Amino acid sequence: MRFCFNDEQIFFAKAVREMLIKECTSEDINNLSSSHSTNMSSLWESFASMGVLGMAAPTALGGLELSDIDFVLIMEELGRAACPEPLMEHAILSVPLLAECNTGNKYENILESAISGESRLSVALEGQYVVGADSATHLLLFHDGGLYLVEQESVELQHQASVDQTRRLFSIKWDPTAKAVIEGNPEKVNALAKKTQLRAEVATASQCIGVAERLLEMTVQYVQERNQFGKPVGVNQAIKHHLADTGKAIEFARPMVQRAAWCLSNGDLETDLAVHAGKLLASRSVELASQTSLQCHGAIAYTLEYDLQIWLKKGLTLSSSWGDIYRQRGKIADCLGL
Repeated sequence: MRFCFNDEQIFFAKAVREMLIKECTSEDINNLSSSHSTNMSSLWESFASMGVLGMAAPTALGGLELSDIDFVLIMEELGRAACPEPLMEHAILSVPLLAECNTGNKYENILESAISGESRLSVALEGQYVVGADSATHLLLFHDGGLYLVEQESVELQHQASVDQTRRLFSIKWDPTAKAVIEGNPEKVNALAKKTQLRAEVATASQCIGVAERLLEMTVQYVQERNQFGKPVGVNQAIKHHLADTGKAIEFARPMVQRAAWCLSNGDLETDLAVHAGKLLASRSVELASQTSLQCHGAIAYTLEYDLQIWLKKGLTLSSSWGDIYRQRGKIADCLGL
């Protein structure tokens, strides 16, 4: 089988990259971390104007109705830019999930508002923290065999600490009511929860690849410019070996993540195995990239004034999100019957 991305997928990702370079700078991210703001409104508006917020929404509602393989390159760009907005939770997880439960167009207004960017959605499986709940208007919550749609104003949010300050996590206190149930069939709810989990793993893995690649680029540039004993530190063979190993890890993980997205988009029989393997390798690559960049940069990498810390924090949190390396190993073993 010959696999490659088409021109539309590549051009869309390039357009997103160009926009993020202009509107999601390290200065913007640092300002968000140090302020009390919950989001970057101008960036969200740009996502909406490009159609990114409606990537997975039905065309009948004004969306693009793209599949998981279409999201991969865009998610990489989010990781490369260390984008602080919870775009994955909104556009890739919540919107298609609500669309699948939109029987009789009952939630058409909410979906249209989410596609336009006027409202924000977020989602959590049972027992999970909700990302970006403070800026969301509606939350999709899995609970006790049901899927609920609740207004953010009707729940109590409790902020949870995160290594990445731009990743705003919240625990939820709420009273499930029958009128908030949008899907009550336990079998269908389980199927939706599993699909959400797999889709989140693929999207998170893609972001891991983007973060790892950016860390490697920054480190290569640093060791070329940093002189020690009259020569760039990058000429040392030990440094070259670390950088080469990191590059190999990234390039080995990327096609596995893309294969996982293809399997998920096409209902392949090996989807579960492909997704867990892709997330495992992506988490490994970003953890190795983080270790390499720390070692090659030295003490300056630990300072808040140096931009590297943005991607280090982002990589650390994404690596463990939706299943860390050890959890993915267990899932792979289950898939193989080991």
